[in-house]
Amino acid sequence: MRALHYLLLLLIVFTGLVAAAPTTRQRRQIDLTLSADHDDKDRETELALEAIAGLWSSADSRTKIDGSARVVHRHNSMQSGTGKTSYTARVHLHHDYKTNAYPS
Repeated sequence: MRALHYLLLLLIVFTGLVAAAPTTRQRRQIDLTLSADHDDKDRETELALEAIAGLWSSADSRTKIDGSARVVHRHNSMQSGTGKTSYTARVHLHHDYKTNAYPS
């Protein structure tokens, strides 16, 4: 659960930094997904939190940068301890190279 708190704190801080940037404000969409899964056979519980956001887009929308962060915590009731937590972060750069030099 502590990992989920850290991800939310990181998301809030990053959103604040983006909002405080001296450039013109742009509307952004952040998708949050929280999931929980329990397997009775293996007695394992998994909690996952994922945030996906469009971080930047060029004026002509041909170049975009998207980012995502994911925290997954797995706990097996047969094992002692706090479980395993994994963190994943991705940055995706997309540029549309297609140009129509000779429109018909």
